[in-house]
Amino acid sequence: MTKPSETKVTKIFIDSEVLCLEHFSGIGHYTAGLLHQVDALLDRPEYKDYQVTLGVPWRLAHRIQRFHFKNFIIKRMPIGPRVANQLKMRGLLPPLDLLFGKQVYIFPHFSSWPTLKSPSIPVIYDLSFVLHPEFSADLNSRFLEKQTKLAADRATKVITISQNSKKEIVEHYKVNEDDVVIIHPIIDAKVFYPRTTEEIKMVRAKYGVFGKYILFVGNIEPRKNLASLLRAYAMLDPAQLQDYSLLLVGAKGWKDGEIHDLIQDLQQKGLKVTQPTGYVTDKDMPALVSGASIFTYVSRYEGFGIPPVEAMFCGTPVISSNNSSLPEAVGDAALMVNAEDTQEISDAIKELLKKPELQKRLVEAGFRHTKNKMFDPTQGSRTLLELAKQVSHDEDKR
Repeated sequence: MTKPSETKVTKIFIDSEVLCLEHFSGIGHYTAGLLHQVDALLDRPEYKDYQVTLGVPWRLAHRIQRFHFKNFIIKRMPIGPRVANQLKMRGLLPPLDLLFGKQVYIFPHFSSWPTLKSPSIPVIYDLSFVLHPEFSADLNSRFLEKQTKLAADRATKVITISQNSKKEIVEHYKVNEDDVVIIHPIIDAKVFYPRTTEEIKMVRAKYGVFGKYILFVGNIEPRKNLASLLRAYAMLDPAQLQDYSLLLVGAKGWKDGEIHDLIQDLQQKGLKVTQPTGYVTDKDMPALVSGASIFTYVSRYEGFGIPPVEAMFCGTPVISSNNSSLPEAVGDAALMVNAEDTQEISDAIKELLKKPELQKRLVEAGFRHTKNKMFDPTQGSRTLLELAKQVSHDEDKR
């Protein structure tokens, strides 16, 4: 039992598999941003009573070094990601605290390992695989549907990224509202800010991007509503089609056959639908966003919607869908459209291209929106550590 004069150390174990995978996903970016801020907090005297361990895949452990964390203990997980997922589906994973001891366990990728006597906190970003399975890869959707329910059922608390996702988690999994904690994605203002004309010029030349362009950033997949965006672009005035290309930046997704067929069809008709000549690095992305005339993000569903907010940080006017969590993400700083109305999307693009004063108002509104406390980079890391301490203390009282 802890003596009154002693201070209890809050021990936290974070499954960091997502930081070591070959393809760095949005979940990887969310986790990395949050952990960088936690790492910085642990430098402060008031957070000396925390011990944070990162569990990394045995053969991929070297990849964690690229993040240059200073204050974390690194432990190798005994089972690789592929085998772990197979064991999860068969219900054969051992309790993680039998391997690493009693701690607060945080799982940043929907699913979780079982624990025997330790608090468990999964991060459930959204319920797209439940609410819109038609937009997900079939195998991935089945895995997430089963494993996320298991994670929610055995969770002490759940972390999610928006009010909309919280509402959906509470309704679908019957989780107590007080047990779902929101930690918004962290957008680093030291990375996303308006870049100079010279830097924009260099980056555009690097990726073969010339002339004025309307930009989309995200996976090439149906949930992003790219087919509607492509059709909306094709409906612009002839002069606008001549002056502006539509630049699509993103990794290959799933169920993307219709999208690629439509891209080829529009290109054959002479429309300037383009993609970068190579993979756009994280380092170059802010300059490409800064150089866009308009940033378009007309998804059918989002757990949050980070790219349009990053565009606001870079001083680029945004057109966004008005569904799911996007109104929360972009506030009143974007031109909002119905994702199901291609004509409305096209009309919004036409209007914004024709009205420099509207572009200016949206840019100014975007900069104001980025000052919202939800984008305070230290807020999420403080919330995470305080949540871990709370559940650790609650566990000790049982």
